[in-house]
This record gives sequence, structure tokens and C-alpha cells, in this order.
Amino acid sequence: MLSALITGITGFIGSHLSAHLIELGWQVHGFDLHAGKDAKNIFVGDISDGVAFQATLRECEPQIVFHLAGLIKSTQPESLYQANLLSTISLFESLCETGQRPVVIVASSSAVYGSGFGGRPISETFKPRPATHYAISKLAQEIAALRYFDVYQLPVLIVRMFNLLGPGQSPDLACSAFARQIALAEVNGDVEIVTGDLSAQRDFIDVRDAARAFASIAEKGKAGDIYNVCSGRAVLMRKCLDEMLSMSPRQFKVRVEAGRVQKNDVPIQVGNARKLNQITGWRPQISLTQSLSDLLEYWRQRVESGLE
Repeated sequence: MLSALITGITGFIGSHLSAHLIELGWQVHGFDLHAGKDAKNIFVGDISDGVAFQATLRECEPQIVFHLAGLIKSTQPESLYQANLLSTISLFESLCETGQRPVVIVASSSAVYGSGFGGRPISETFKPRPATHYAISKLAQEIAALRYFDVYQLPVLIVRMFNLLGPGQSPDLACSAFARQIALAEVNGDVEIVTGDLSAQRDFIDVRDAARAFASIAEKGKAGDIYNVCSGRAVLMRKCLDEMLSMSPRQFKVRVEAGRVQKNDVPIQVGNARKLNQITGWRPQISLTQSLSDLLEYWRQRVESGLE
């Protein structure tokens, strides 16, 4: 039985990865700022607190660490570097302090690639061109993590995830924000959905497919390598919204609000997951339509339960 420690286990990716690993028969522990609803096998603390994290490592003795904890958005750039870069350094320093050498899978992002390279499928060999503080913090996180592979020979692997979808996603991200608005409008009788720019094209992957990819990389990936997790096709944001609107019995008007348009937004980005497929056999299994449907249903259930 493989044993894993997941940082950020109560988050969007962490909760799905935990469920998948348990399904596979793994022994799973988590480390997070909060225990969430199910506190079983979850240690509460901040990775930057070396004493607390080292105690967790000594108790769990994981064979594999999935480092998912981090921050996607913040009005304070310093917070992004603290959560994504400095906390990662603290994690590796704790591993060095305890002398443990688990495989460490670091969750990074396609944001590190920056510009969409004219719509060409982006492979791991493309030169990163981060355009936001979030993207810079994730690239810095990768560089810091791979230092521990180069200098200390710790088995480190980097996973660059493209745009994720699925139940449990934060409304800070576009498709989840669409789904939340639709679910609320169905109950409240609103007739307008407000969005940002809908002309961008993104490579979407279901979070449950991403969880399978993480497990496959942990078992078959090569230390020191970087792997894209993506579908290999670009989809208009407008298409995602239209699909979810078609799933509702209501009719809505769509209004693009200038204040929601992001600066430095990449017009088109699509990935190439050939390397991951060749090494692990992984391919996405869940369709975009299914991902969007499950995301919309997740928000309907939240609204119905009075959680929104």
C-alpha cells in the first residue's frame, strides 16, 4: 500500500485527489490550514511552521508528497510569493531536516507559459514567459523545487496543470462564476448573467482527470521532469457559458462588464500532453460537457442547501 501526504487536501484539487487515491487503496494523510468537514487523517497547520510540518512528516512517513497548497489570486502580490514560493522552500527544508526522501509532486500551472504562442500546442520544452505575479510565483516555485532535486537529489516532479473544471471549484474562476450565477438566477428570478471577456480560448481539463494524472505521475514519472496535464484543445470561454446556459430551463441575457476583464489576459492557450501520455498512458476521460454539467449541478445543490 502506497502512503501519501497531500498539502492543501481540503482544497479543490486536494479533495478530488484524496478521494481518487483512497479508491486506489492508498493510505492518505493531509496537511492544511483547516481540517474541513472530515478531519480524519488531516493535520492542521502552516507549512511555513517547520516544527509542525516536520512533526507531521515524522508521524506519516509518506512515500509520496503531493504539494497542492498555494494561492491563485490575491490583491497583495507578496501573498502569492509567500504561499507559492516561500512555503514550498519551507516544505523542502523540512524534508531535509527530517532526512526523509519521498517522491514530491509539485502542482504548478500553465500560467508559467504566459503568452499563448499563437495558439500552438505548448509542450514542456516551450520557454516560460509568465505575465502575472501568480505566474511568476509558480515558476519561482518550480525553480526552487528543482533545486532540491539538483543539489540534494530529492525525487521532485513538476505538474503544470492547464485550466481545471469540475464540482467544488472556487467562483473566483470564470466557469465556476458562470455556474454560480446561473444557479442563483434560477432561484432568484434574475434574467442577466454578468461576465468578463468571453473571447479567450483555454485548454480545459476535469479535476478528476487531473487527479488520475497526479497518481499516474507519482507512480511512473521521472524525477526532475515536468509534465503538462491538459486536453490538447482550446475552447472559447463563450462556448463554456453557452453550454451551461443551454442546461438551464431559463432564458438569460449576457452582459460583458468592463471591470471584469483581466489585464494581461492570454488570448489563446492550448497544451500538449504527449509526454505524459507516452510515459503513463494517461488521457482525459471526462468530456467538457460533463465537467460543466457537474459544476452547474454542484452550485445548484449549494444554492438549494442555502450555502449561497
